Amino acid sequence: MPHIDIAPTKSNYLDIQESLERAREGYNLLDQKRQILVMELMNRVEAARRVKRETLKAMEEAYAALQNASITHGSDLLMRLAARVSVRHRVRVKSRSTMGIDIPEIDYEAEKIQPQFSLADWGSGADHVMVKFREALEKVARLAEVENAVFRLAHEIKKTQRRVQALEKTFIPEYEEKLEYISASLAERERENLVIMKKAKQKRQARHKSE
Repeated sequence: MPHIDIAPTKSNYLDIQESLERAREGYNLLDQKRQILVMELMNRVEAARRVKRETLKAMEEAYAALQNASITHGSDLLMRLAARVSVRHRVRVKSRSTMGIDIPEIDYEAEKIQPQFSLADWGSGADHVMVKFREALEKVARLAEVENAVFRLAHEIKKTQRRVQALEKTFIPEYEEKLEYISASLAERERENLVIMKKAKQKRQARHKSE
């Protein structure tokens, strides 16, 4: 056993024993937290993959509608039409706590889009572009929410994993080693005391016999 710089006393034994119990309790709690976070992360990762596919599809449809409208009406005209449009958007970010972690929730709202342009003059192409980009923006907001949640959960899992490993690989073994050292030292001291007491008794008995 390597040298341990601690006095082998009963009070130190009790103190370290209490620290060991707390470390084991902390390990169990952190390990449970890690498992819950991993399950939550797996669910979020799957959601992120699904939302990303939906977002890419929505963006492709939006840009396809823009390209078709540009071919039909010309990009310069579309730019002038876009300057005339005023649609209010609102993004609210709130948070929900999961195992003590603030997970953001993004609420995207936009005014209901009404036909903005004369059907006789421009057809429905420009309005179709607006609708498609509004749908894409909703998907982008949802994607930002789930990807941010994935990032925060992954970061917290790494922190929790480091703490679990520190307890498992460092603190708990050190406490156990100290307890073993103190216990062995106290046992050795007890044996020495018994030997001393036995010799003292033998001396008293020999002195009584000689008297």
